[in-house]
Amino acid sequence: MKDVFPNSSVRYPVMMGLTLGLGIGLSVGAAWLVSQWEASRRQAQFQQQIENLSTALQRSLNRYTDVLTFLYDYYQVTEEPVSRQDFARFVARSLSTYPGIQALEWAPLVRQGDRATFEAKVQAEGYPNFEITELSTENRLQRAKERAEYIPVTYVAPFLNNEAALGYDLSSGATRAAAIAPARASGKIMATERIRLVQEPRDQFGFLVVLPLYSNGVVPPDQPTREAEFAGILLGVFRVADVVEEVLQPLSYEIDFALYDQNASSKRQFLGQYEAAGKSVVAGPTSLVQPHPAVCPRPADCTRLLTLGQRQWQVVFAPAAAYGLRRSYGAPLTLLTGLLLTGSLALFLHNLQAELVRTRQLGELKLRFFSMASHELRTPLSTILLSAESLREDMARSQTGPAQTKLDRILLTARHMGQQIADLLTLTRAEAGKLEFNPVLLDAVQFCQQVIDEVQPQVSQPLSFSHPPEPIKAFWDRRLGRSLLTNLLLNAANYSSSDSSIQVSLSSDREVATLTVQDFGRGIPTADLASIREAFQRGSNVGDRPGSGLGLAIVHTAVTLHRGTWHIDSVEGEGTGVTVQLPLE
Repeated sequence: MKDVFPNSSVRYPVMMGLTLGLGIGLSVGAAWLVSQWEASRRQAQFQQQIENLSTALQRSLNRYTDVLTFLYDYYQVTEEPVSRQDFARFVARSLSTYPGIQALEWAPLVRQGDRATFEAKVQAEGYPNFEITELSTENRLQRAKERAEYIPVTYVAPFLNNEAALGYDLSSGATRAAAIAPARASGKIMATERIRLVQEPRDQFGFLVVLPLYSNGVVPPDQPTREAEFAGILLGVFRVADVVEEVLQPLSYEIDFALYDQNASSKRQFLGQYEAAGKSVVAGPTSLVQPHPAVCPRPADCTRLLTLGQRQWQVVFAPAAAYGLRRSYGAPLTLLTGLLLTGSLALFLHNLQAELVRTRQLGELKLRFFSMASHELRTPLSTILLSAESLREDMARSQTGPAQTKLDRILLTARHMGQQIADLLTLTRAEAGKLEFNPVLLDAVQFCQQVIDEVQPQVSQPLSFSHPPEPIKAFWDRRLGRSLLTNLLLNAANYSSSDSSIQVSLSSDREVATLTVQDFGRGIPTADLASIREAFQRGSNVGDRPGSGLGLAIVHTAVTLHRGTWHIDSVEGEGTGVTVQLPLE
C-alpha cells in the first residue's frame, strides 16, 4: 500500500516546532488583544459613568435655578404687590424640597431719595431696627453710606439663621455686584463666584444666583430701557455640597471629582471635592483629583463642563481607590487558555504520529479484506446475472405469464427501493439545512389529480378525489408536494385492506388549501400518535406489513417548508385521517 504520510518521521519535528511556535505566538497575540479590549471597555464604562454623573449634576443645577424662575413667574402673574407673607408661603415648598437652598431673597431697587420712607415702611412691618446695611472694612455690618441707589434684601426665607441678611445692600459687595450688574443690563439669570457660608455648621462653599425684575413685568428689548425699568433682584443662596450630594445619592459609582469655577476673576477657582468613599463634598481637597491614564488617556477625556447662570463649572473626574482598575483577568486567562490549547494540540500531534504506524498496518489489512470481499461478492452477482438472462429468455417466448409477473415484481421492488432512497435523501438534506425549496405557481387540483393517477397503479385500493369545480392556484414546490401526497397515499394503502377505499379531498378558503387523505384501515394506537411523525417510527400494530417509518417524517418536512400545519385523526381498527393545511402563497 502506498504511504499516505511519506517522510513523516522527518517532518514530525518540524511540524511540532511550527505548532508550538505558532500556538505560543497566537496565545500571546490573543492575550494582548484581550488586554486592549478590556482597556477599551474599561474606558468606555468609565466615560459612560462620568457622563451620567455630569448629566445628574447639570440637572441638579437646573432644578435650583428653576426655583428662581418659578418665583419670577409668580411675581409676573400676581396682580397685587407680593407681600412678605405671600413670599414666605410661595417659597416654603421649595425650601422643604431642595436641601441645597440656604436662602431665597427679594431685594428691590431703592433710590437715595426714597431710603427713609423705605426703611420706615419695613420697620412698621415688625422690624423696628431695620436699616439698609453694608459690610465695614472689618467685615461687620454697619449702616450703608449714602449713594444714589441701593438693592437691600427685603424678604428672606427662611428667616432663621439668615437674620443678618435682612437689609443688606446687595450692590455694596463686590461678589454680588459682579453678578447683579450684568443681570440687570441683560435681563438674564446670573451666578456669582463662590462665597464662604460662615453660618453653616459644616465647612462648604456656596454661590448666589440672581434674576432681575422690571417694572413692566417683561424684559425690555434694549439695555437703556432695562436700566430705566429695573425694579429689583430675586436671589437664591445655594450650598455647593448639598446641591451635589442630593443628586448623587442614588448613584453608587466609585468615582471622585473636583468642581472648579472657570469664570472666576482669579485663576480657576476651587468649589469642592466629592469623595465617593464618604459620599460627601469637602471644601478643601484631601488629595488632588487627577485623571487616571487607565480610563482617561487624555486629561480632557475626564473633564466635563456644567453651565450655571452664564458661568461654567469644570468637573474633573478620577476613579476612587475602590474603583478596582486592577481587577482584570481576561488577558492572563486568555494566555493560559492559549498555552493549554497549544499543549493539547502538541499532545494530539504526538498521538497522531503514533497512530500513523497503526494506520499503515490497518491499510495492509484493508487491502487483504477487499481482495477477499471482491471474490465473495462474485457469487451473488453471478446469480443476479443468470436470473436476468433467464428473464430475458422467458420474455422472448411469451409476453405474458411468468415472465411478465417477474418483470412486474422487479419494477415494483425497484420503485419501492427508489422511493426509500429518495426519502432518506430528503430527510438527510433537511437535517443538514440544504433541502431546496422552489415554489412555483400551479393548479392544486390538477397537481393532486396527477399524483393520484401516478399512485393508483401501485395500489389495489380505489382512490377517490373530491375537489371544487374551479381551479385552486397555489405557490407550492412540485417535488415536495408530490412526495407529501405520495407518502400519504402509500401509507393509507399499506395499512388498509385491498377492498377498502381511500378518499382524498381538497378545498380552499382563498388563503389556505386543506388536503385530507382518509383511509379505513388499521388506524394508529393512541399511545403511538405522539411519536409517529418521527423518522423510523411505526405504529405498534403494523404486524408483518413492510415499511421503513419514513413516510410521515417526509410529510412533516414538506409541510414545515411550506409554512403549513397538519394533524392526524386516527382510531385503532377504524382508520386514519390526515389533514394538511398549506398557504396558497
